[in-house]
Amino acid sequence: MPQGSWLGPLSFLVLVDDLTGCLTHKYVDDSTLSELLQSNSSHSSMTNYLQNLIDWTAVNDMQLNTSKTKEMVFGRLAQTDLPLLTTTTGTIERVTSF
Repeated sequence: MPQGSWLGPLSFLVLVDDLTGCLTHKYVDDSTLSELLQSNSSHSSMTNYLQNLIDWTAVNDMQLNTSKTKEMVFGRLAQTDLPLLTTTTGTIERVTSF
């Protein structure tokens, strides 16, 4: 598929249609995984979602570009010491803006 064609984004959305596990936003060649935590006592499942994503990429002959992958935490939880997300290739960078 030539880059810049109108079929390119549509093809990508068809390829990632089965990417699920949490609230997922897909646009052109980007995907965003989201999770809503109600309070400090809530347990985050993002580590599991990330592992599911890595497993999905392996099955679908894709790779997760961890240098472009970012994590953002909003609200009061941003002030806490949540553990960083890690993969076998490194730690996901936590950012305050992107």
